[in-house]
Formats: sequence, C-alpha cells, structure tokens
Amino acid sequence: MDDGTSLKLEHWIYGASPEKGYGTKAESKDLNGPLYTRYLENHFTPVRVEKTANGGTIIDARMVHPAPANDEILLSILGRGVADEYNRPTIANHTIVIPAAPLRSAQLTLFDVEAAVLDFDRKNPKAGGKIDPIAVPLRQPWEPREPVGGGLRRLITKAAVDTLASRFLADRQGRTLVLCRGSTNQYRNELLYRLVELLNAGKEIPLFPAISDAPTLSAMNHFRLAISSRGVRADGSWTLLDASIDAPALPPVRGKSPLYARIAQAFAMA
Repeated sequence: MDDGTSLKLEHWIYGASPEKGYGTKAESKDLNGPLYTRYLENHFTPVRVEKTANGGTIIDARMVHPAPANDEILLSILGRGVADEYNRPTIANHTIVIPAAPLRSAQLTLFDVEAAVLDFDRKNPKAGGKIDPIAVPLRQPWEPREPVGGGLRRLITKAAVDTLASRFLADRQGRTLVLCRGSTNQYRNELLYRLVELLNAGKEIPLFPAISDAPTLSAMNHFRLAISSRGVRADGSWTLLDASIDAPALPPVRGKSPLYARIAQAFAMA
C-alpha cells in the first residue's frame, strides 16, 4: 500500500520455538505466504552457528532474493533467535517484501527498510500469529538523497565493482564470492546493500540472490553473490573476487556504458 508518504510492507518471521522446532512464527495479515516463501525454501537460516550452550557466536547477516513475478525484493534480516528447549542457540529470519520500483527511483533504500524492521522487532519482541504490516517512510523529492552507491569507496575498490558488474553481465548464471578480509558483520551488510542498489538501479543486471555472510555448504548454490571475511568451500561455478584489487579482472561489456558510468559516479563522490 502506498499513500505517497509511506509504504506498508508485508513481512513474516521464521525461527525456532521450544518443542516445535523451526517454522513461521508470525506473518502479516495480508501476506500471500506461499507466493514468497518458495524463494527461500530450504535456506531460511543459511548461516553457520556454533552449537555452544552460551550462544556466543554473533549472528548478524542479510540476504536478498528477487520475487520476479511481482517485481519485488525479499530482504531477510538474520539474527539470533531464542534458545531452544536444550538451551542451544538458534537463528531468526525476519523477511519483508519490498516493491522494486521505489528502490530504483531512490524513494526508498534497503537501509530505510532495515531500520523499520529493527524498530518493529524492538517494539514486538514476542510477535506471533497475525501481525500488522510495517510502514516505511518514502523519501520525498525535496529531501536530500545520497546518490546510489554512495559510500562504496569505503568498503570495496572501484576495480572490484567493475569486475563484479562485468561478470554478472557476461554470465547470467555466474556466482561470485567477494572476500573482505578482516571485515565486520556491519561492514559486509552495508556492502551488500550498496552493491545491490547500485547494480540494479538501471536494470542492466536483473536482481540476484545475495547474502552478506558465508552460507553453509548446502545453501551456497542458492546465491549468486556471497560476501565473506574468510575462504569458503564452494564448487567450480564460484569465482573468488578480492574486494581490495586495484585493477579490473575483466574488460567492460559493450553496450552497458550507463552501468559503468554509474559505478564511476559512485566512486567519484567524496
């Protein structure tokens, strides 16, 4: 729903419940669950978690999936869930459905949506059953906006982004693992958001499934982009891309100059 000042977005929460195991714990009233959950089937919680009693491992990752039929994006915020009946750590997945158009027009950013989801979680820590949609303010034309891709130069080199763009353009099925040595969860989450927004702004590259952490081996091939701070076991369909390279590893693809110009503009900003 769009009233010109905000969007009301459908969402659901997936996680573990004592004595019941993993499943959908809450969903908004008008969500067509089967239409969207199929895109995450078998990898709702695809990140590694140490099986320690104190649950000391930090779980803080993001994933995006396209929902092509409705030109929408699924944003999943992965964090720690409640401990199970044996006091083992669990993972929670809060997924929200975002129309792609306002993202492309910069009326909305993935950062805006995340802030609204985290605010909902703070106010509703025990949400269950049917829940209200989440209202996310739209950015108005007179409000200052950061150009798409702004801030990327702090996170990755232009050469790496040019290479990633060329790889996605040249191989529509290719998978790329971006290695950010020594990075934090927050760093990788931000990098994921800025890359997705920049590479999809002009629709030269169709939206792709991506995750900001190293997924489990069984979940790897559900994604086309993974961002990690360490090496990950993967098959030969994955290409490793160092986020700090100083020269493009692939030549630009002909006929896609607007995309490369957008990347250059993002890195030209102070």
